[in-house]
Amino acid sequence: MKNVTIVTIAVLALAVSPVWAEQNGIFGWEDGTSTALGTYGGNLTLENSAEQANGGVRSLKMTEDPLSGTPHAFIWWITGLVDGDTVTASFWVYDTTPAASPSSRIWGHYTDTDVNSYSGSADGNGDYSDGSGWSQLSWTWTFDSNLGANDGLVVEARIYSGDSANILYIDDAAITVSSDTAIVYAPDGTVVPVELMSFSVE
Repeated sequence: MKNVTIVTIAVLALAVSPVWAEQNGIFGWEDGTSTALGTYGGNLTLENSAEQANGGVRSLKMTEDPLSGTPHAFIWWITGLVDGDTVTASFWVYDTTPAASPSSRIWGHYTDTDVNSYSGSADGNGDYSDGSGWSQLSWTWTFDSNLGANDGLVVEARIYSGDSANILYIDDAAITVSSDTAIVYAPDGTVVPVELMSFSVE
């Protein structure tokens, strides 16, 4: 009987596996005031707008004026990451100009001190919004601290404009971070709640 009990405990121990928490967030600009954590390019204007919406009644309106460079808005900022952590982010773009400007891409860059710092590109999705109306862009990054030089990752919404076609709308931004210790800042500056580690019996 003793041997049977030991085997049973061993089997149960193998069946119980830790499920490390993911942090998940979604933001839809429904508060009527928030825009983004920051911007790159002095020619980008952001507004919390009721002109278009994918979900709810509001979205982030991006206007590039005058046309210059590749301005972008800082949608999410994640700190406390370690090498190998993954960040998956997405947002919806309202773009009605197929194969023409304006269009958007989801991109990323690393920070070294605060959300407005820059310590190198993190790249992103090569695909642009498709011009069919509301379409979703997404990408997954694997964090690289560059031996400690990078302290965070910013998810960008980029705008690529043309003459007299310089406005886009962003909505329903979502994020998943494979870390229960990272700090995830939403576009309004609030922190996405941390989920505690849980256990499941398989």
